[in-house]
Amino acid sequence: MTKKKTTGIKKTNVPHMFRVNYPQHGQVGYVVRLQRLDKRFYEIFNFSQFANQLVCRKAAEKRAKELAKKYPLLSRRERAERRLKKAGGSNVPGVRRIIKRHGDREYPFWEALWWPKPGVVLKKSYSIFKYGAKEARRLAIEARRAGIAAMKD
Repeated sequence: MTKKKTTGIKKTNVPHMFRVNYPQHGQVGYVVRLQRLDKRFYEIFNFSQFANQLVCRKAAEKRAKELAKKYPLLSRRERAERRLKKAGGSNVPGVRRIIKRHGDREYPFWEALWWPKPGVVLKKSYSIFKYGAKEARRLAIEARRAGIAAMKD
């Protein structure tokens, strides 16, 4: 007969709220976890801080709902418009300068990328040799903006 796992963290039916049981760390109760816009929320509601487990659960549930209401999910378009961590230094989210290699030759491009629907990435590249650096960058920025505008939320 296997022993049932009694420690750890488990989902509850309330979004962002988890049941936590780590007695060795003094964490027995509920935890509310949420991350939005580079802000991370992590609050522990220990049973020992409340009159009983039901009161503890209700307090954690209330806090989880408050945070979810105050920090709603961003739409896909809003997330795409946010500044991405990128290489290439374009200062425009989703636009970067890249080098494509073919044999022993290197070809510089400005590349725009966006996600028109979940699981699909579209890329459009503009050759610096063909358009020049400024024009290729401008075209990539335009392509990115057009792609974002056409996105479905």
